Amino acid sequence: MYKTNIFQMPLINIVGMIGQNRSFFIRNIFIPGEKEKNYKLVFYTIKKIYDNYEIPYPSTFITDACPAEIAAIKYIFPNINHILCIWHINCNILAKLKPLIKTQFDRENTNNIKNIINTQTFSQARNKIKKLTEYLNVK
Repeated sequence: MYKTNIFQMPLINIVGMIGQNRSFFIRNIFIPGEKEKNYKLVFYTIKKIYDNYEIPYPSTFITDACPAEIAAIKYIFPNINHILCIWHINCNILAKLKPLIKTQFDRENTNNIKNIINTQTFSQARNKIKKLTEYLNVK
């Protein structure tokens, strides 16, 4: 038996998609941890519900990049497609590339940045934003 606070437990949000590209709520499930055995229990339960009502299995699962979750899907539903969620991909790209882009931009424009910091004028700050926008558009 797990002794944990419910607010520290990962939440599994299960949502379906119909043919008209509309989503519907299926279930929320709290699990005691993000381990493969916990995800297997969740997907096994989903599989049993589908079997009980004689509903065809979903054709695709969309998840984040959690390795335990992906392994559990492949174990319980070996023939089902799995793709990564575009929202999670975009968040990871933003989180990992933003510091790199800023570092590279600062390195290439060191003199301009020092001038803006020293003078603190509105027009120079606007120029910095314009240059950064141009730089990001080129990259």
